[in-house]
Amino acid sequence: MRRKLNKLRALGRAVGVLAAVSIVVSGVTFAALQSQQNKLTGNTIETATANLQLSTDGSNYAASQTGFDFSNIVPGGSAVPQSGYNVYLKNGGGTPLALKLAISSTPSNPADVDLNKVNVVLTPVGSGSPQTFSLQSLILANAAGGSTITAPSELFVGNTTHFTLQVSMATDAITGSSASLGNIDFAFSGLALSS
Repeated sequence: MRRKLNKLRALGRAVGVLAAVSIVVSGVTFAALQSQQNKLTGNTIETATANLQLSTDGSNYAASQTGFDFSNIVPGGSAVPQSGYNVYLKNGGGTPLALKLAISSTPSNPADVDLNKVNVVLTPVGSGSPQTFSLQSLILANAAGGSTITAPSELFVGNTTHFTLQVSMATDAITGSSASLGNIDFAFSGLALSS
């Protein structure tokens, strides 16, 4: 009888352990309950805007302006005009821009001027060194978005930068007594920079 009683006690302990495990498991089940979903609805995702604007007077900005007449160039002489033509670039977008310059047209060249020997001089007003680009390099750079303007290295949102633009020609750029190039579109662009 003693044996039976020990077996019953052992069985009772086992049932007690099972009951305790059942309660714990039930408690875990209740702990896994979730609240309803809370939502942020109607979200949108938009890119920043790259919006470079151009002016020749520092007041009227647009995507396009009438160009200049670079006349009386003496091959081998100084860049003209002496003080340069004014060009202002303004960042009207939402991200800093790296500035680029290209020629987006095919120039008319009836006198067969060597475009590698005709230079565009872009000078930042205030600080920075002038950059010189050949017409040919600017034409080729157009396919890749332009040649990098190094000063300023970036144009911040809402800021304006001021340049002067001049043209010079090497002595051996032409043969003959005169030459004329036309249909030259200087294309300034801004490449968005990651912050």
